[in-house]
Amino acid sequence: MKTSETYKKEILEKYNTDKGGEMSGYLAEPTRKKIREACLWLLNRRKEKNDEYILNQFFQFKEGEDKESHIKKLKGYKADKFVPVIQYLKGITRDTSSENLELISWLIDFQPRPLQVYRKPENLISVEKSNTSNEEISVGVPSEEEVNKGKEGVRSRKEEQSTKEKKRRWIITFSISIAFAAILVIAKSGMFVEPIVPTENKCMAWAKNHYEEVSCNLTFHKEYGTKIEPYDSNKIANFKKVKVTMKTDFFAEGTNKPLIWYTKNKDGKIEYFTSPGLHPVTGKTLDEITPYIIQKYVPLHSGGINSFAD
Repeated sequence: MKTSETYKKEILEKYNTDKGGEMSGYLAEPTRKKIREACLWLLNRRKEKNDEYILNQFFQFKEGEDKESHIKKLKGYKADKFVPVIQYLKGITRDTSSENLELISWLIDFQPRPLQVYRKPENLISVEKSNTSNEEISVGVPSEEEVNKGKEGVRSRKEEQSTKEKKRRWIITFSISIAFAAILVIAKSGMFVEPIVPTENKCMAWAKNHYEEVSCNLTFHKEYGTKIEPYDSNKIANFKKVKVTMKTDFFAEGTNKPLIWYTKNKDGKIEYFTSPGLHPVTGKTLDEITPYIIQKYVPLHSGGINSFAD
């Protein structure tokens, strides 16, 4: 049975398993600054049906306000308000307010959310209690016509359920057949499916321009001296430091979403990365690439033969 307690338990289990998933750069080691930056990053990106309700409850946004107003309020929001969220994620406190819990569910993309939706399958039938405890309730006797309609309705529902059950069995049988056929094809072709390696007790560290898997027994990377972090398959695969030129694809075709993020290092030079998040060494939040930054800092060519932009 789904309750508020199981809701809390499952949210914490998800967080402890993946540390925020795609947002682990902000949430694996949460601070007030990182929580605020995570909220700013997700504000215009994670917009499911009930997310507006969750944000309005936590940040006290007003109905009808535009996103620019929300961003302005969030930037001026007292960071101390995030302390209970951090304490709950770190296990310092065993309980927290519903507003804090719902914000966490939004940050880590827990599904389904919020609590009302999570519990909905268990509460399809609601019973309304009378405000007057001693009020008499009169029950009318149904007519013959109403009885017949009732019987027809029962038969109709039974037929509908029977049809749905047959359809469900057909889908299951078809799916099993497809899966079995796929296994045969793979076996005959000599191919194999590489097993999924669990990420528990696995760690990683930044190695010059990418993350690589390392022993969790280390404190720092032996060669680069970077800190050891919890293993994140998404970062291993997608988070890299790259060199760019005017021929680099900076924005996704069609959606125009950024494909490159940047920051300035201590020498004032621009460093470019293939994913959002925090700088793996300095911890500074990476910024989305913009046409202004491209025009001002990106070289026309990489220095090699035939590297000039068309």
